[in-house]
Amino acid sequence: MNAVRIGIIGLGNIGRQHAELLGSGSIEGAELGAVCARGGGRGAPFGVLSFPTHQALFDSGLVDAVLIATPTQSHPEIGRAALQHDLHVLMEKPLAMSIGQARELVRAASERSRFAVMLNQRFHSAYSRIKMLLDGGRLGALQRFAWTMTCWYRPDVYYKVSKWRGTWPGEGGGLLINQCIHNLDVLQWLVGLPSDVFAVAGFGRYHEIDVEDEVTATLRFAGGLTGTVTASSGEAPGINQLDLVGDLGTLRFDGERIRLYASAESVAEHCERTLDMFGMPEITEHPIQPDEPVNQHQAVLRNFVNAIAENEPLATPAATGLASIELANAMLLSAWRGQLVSLPLDADAYESALQRRIASTSLREPAALQANIDMAKSYR
Repeated sequence: MNAVRIGIIGLGNIGRQHAELLGSGSIEGAELGAVCARGGGRGAPFGVLSFPTHQALFDSGLVDAVLIATPTQSHPEIGRAALQHDLHVLMEKPLAMSIGQARELVRAASERSRFAVMLNQRFHSAYSRIKMLLDGGRLGALQRFAWTMTCWYRPDVYYKVSKWRGTWPGEGGGLLINQCIHNLDVLQWLVGLPSDVFAVAGFGRYHEIDVEDEVTATLRFAGGLTGTVTASSGEAPGINQLDLVGDLGTLRFDGERIRLYASAESVAEHCERTLDMFGMPEITEHPIQPDEPVNQHQAVLRNFVNAIAENEPLATPAATGLASIELANAMLLSAWRGQLVSLPLDADAYESALQRRIASTSLREPAALQANIDMAKSYR
């Protein structure tokens, strides 16, 4: 069987990384077919042709699929065009700036095209193990969670050298739609979507940007589960700590280790029956060793290729990218309004609020700075 020819659209930081991964031959059954990027000769380092526009790339016949790694604002336009060309599509996160735009994009896909989104932390060994523990009932009925995700520190230069980062027109948000979209995807993967959200946010609290760089949110669920999310891109070193509390115990992930504090009995039943005024169920600590880390981007790409070539089910189909966008949008809308927001989110109300902010701001004139870029340090 011929190799799946993948074109990379956008050769920024993450696009170049994907091109290098494909060009290295580490994705069995796939090859880099061509690239699309501003400036001539951008494909030369990878030994492939470069096209100035995505339409020219589509018309070339050199690719069977595309990986779209352009600024968020362009995702819907390029994604729809690729799907209309009957190409298979892997979209860098997020699918779009808003839930309304993302839903329209997902609806544009035909049954002929494989359409996936780069939600690579589904392959994070710790989150995969936590998912298994929850699905296996190790914590019993969930009561509460708290996720502190303040490890997404970004210095000013991250924004200054970019035209679109940290702007409403270019990104449709900041911390939530860019960095924390991974956490929000994992969160809803683990516990589902809440019935309502209340959030407060700092807009440009730590950086000279218009969008959010700090958020604290309370989430309520139909079954009684409650939770909090605290996020920041202005704290160092920051924390990545997830606590999940259930009737049969508590699980804590500190970014490196998983610890399960298992109760010998139902906490609710102990609470009801015990005559020991200061008693507590017997608790046993169990360190949980996650599997060895994997190259998450490589895992998503390999699954995408196998879905095309062998009809393997997509691990991250585009529709799975909707929930995290809806949650991020709901937090922003709540922060803008200063009130509780219910889910499912009113997509039209959010779109109107977002477009007002886009109309009142602009993209940035990039600073003439030479930033030092080590992509390995960008992952949390």
